[in-house]
Amino acid sequence: MKGVLPISFGPELVWIWSRDLKKHIGKRVRKLEGGDSWVAVSVSGNAVLLLSWGAQNCGIAVISDKEKKRLIASAKQAPPIVNALKSNISGAELTDVCQLNRDRIIRLTFTKTIGAGFSNTRHLTLEMMERYSNLIFTDENNTVLETAKHIHPADNRFRSVLPGHPYSMPPEFNGITLEDWLQHPSSETLRSVAGFGKKLLERLSGMEAERTARCLNGFYKNETDTSPYAPQMIKIYLTALPELLEGASPLPDTTVTDTGHLAVLSPIADVSINRRRKAVTDQIQRETVRRERQTEDIEKLLHEEDAEKYKKYGDALVANSWQITSGAEEACVTYWDSEGNEIRETVPLDPRLSAAKNAACYYAKYKKIISARERAVKILAKVKEELDDLREQFAIAMSMDDPESLALVEGELGIKITKGPKNGRKKAAVPLPPHKRFDLGYALVFAGLSSRGNRYVTFKLAASDDIWFHAQGVPGAHVILRFTSTPAEEEKDEAIKFCASIAAKYSRNGNSPGQRVDYTLRKFVSPIKGGEANVTYRNFKSIAAGNWDL
Repeated sequence: MKGVLPISFGPELVWIWSRDLKKHIGKRVRKLEGGDSWVAVSVSGNAVLLLSWGAQNCGIAVISDKEKKRLIASAKQAPPIVNALKSNISGAELTDVCQLNRDRIIRLTFTKTIGAGFSNTRHLTLEMMERYSNLIFTDENNTVLETAKHIHPADNRFRSVLPGHPYSMPPEFNGITLEDWLQHPSSETLRSVAGFGKKLLERLSGMEAERTARCLNGFYKNETDTSPYAPQMIKIYLTALPELLEGASPLPDTTVTDTGHLAVLSPIADVSINRRRKAVTDQIQRETVRRERQTEDIEKLLHEEDAEKYKKYGDALVANSWQITSGAEEACVTYWDSEGNEIRETVPLDPRLSAAKNAACYYAKYKKIISARERAVKILAKVKEELDDLREQFAIAMSMDDPESLALVEGELGIKITKGPKNGRKKAAVPLPPHKRFDLGYALVFAGLSSRGNRYVTFKLAASDDIWFHAQGVPGAHVILRFTSTPAEEEKDEAIKFCASIAAKYSRNGNSPGQRVDYTLRKFVSPIKGGEANVTYRNFKSIAAGNWDL
């Protein structure tokens, strides 16, 4: 999801979230963690409450422990409010969830027994207002204990949010209550109804007032069952209503519980993936630039300095040593070229040395250049091969949008440092080159995620009768298709299309629709140095890659 606009939402969705979160009342806090602009409250029952005050991803969602671990792994730092939460609500019970002022504000109440019948009550209030979002931790007297953002009088003339100060809520919207509007439904007064997002009210104002009343009638009533409500997008505005509005985009596989994932988890994960992908591609580019400079320097050594000139100087000095004056700084000598032509040339001398020793210096310089060139030719071939690998790896890395693939490449590049084994423990096995594995049930699919990964899946893992795929004409992943049972014709076609989509996705043209993909049996693929795929292949067919949800 590169370049996707942040999702917005209104108080009506926050009310739905607050209703949905009530099912976690009575659960105890097991763990408190956080990163960047979010806090994860793990409660009993393997549920994690994710509270975010990020400008692009504010909101609250219930996520899994696995999703939480991914976020923790990619976070740069933990916010200071986490320490305050750990010392106050670890082991506490979630005793209440409510929306405040029918606004984009949710308050979670935690109660912790401290002994002898005494207990402490703490409130965690999340204000979900884009760049003005905040997370405020207060005691039973509504005094601020800690806050994600400290708001000083100089920052906001309406209110301050600081530890030790009484918590004051954002200014309340002075509009018509939903109950009053429902008594006299009117499109003219609809935009003044409190408790709903502006964008939603704008869309509803174009409908008949009676239909709008039916859509809004269930909101802010305790007896309303919101589970059948239809999540939908009005451009970038996320909401859930009893029916799908005209012009809204349905979210068929999304429940009202999942809307928190769309608004909060997905944007946080996208930011994390973009940051990690940039770290990977930046390192690859640095290595690419270094090798390009190496190539330039080596080619300069190979072509700029004339080694033969120094050999001729040495030969000429030996032949004319009898007439060279001792202590001279140069000598005019005569010699014959390969075609028999007489050549007269002035040769620079070291006046401290004899003619023979000057000749020996020129011979030594000649040998040094020749020896350096021989080494340079070998190094140049290796550097150019590494350069091809880096360009291929860059193309694959740019197409990565999942944490698992990035983690594999980070490990290969040394960006993600793995802790070594403790004393006395067996050393961990050497990790395989980065590659992905897909199980289609009747077939296995392998995709290289780097140049090493490509060589591994193609020349070590693949059998001769496996099918090999690669995006046509551009650097990218090698993909291997291995059938584990005899497929039906439809299954075979489906597997080929799936593999083509992977090869296209993990290529330099990953975002180009209709990218052509070549495929052939692995036995027709041979390694070469250079080229788009670092291989040559024959007896191949081509297919246009389609769109698959990978």
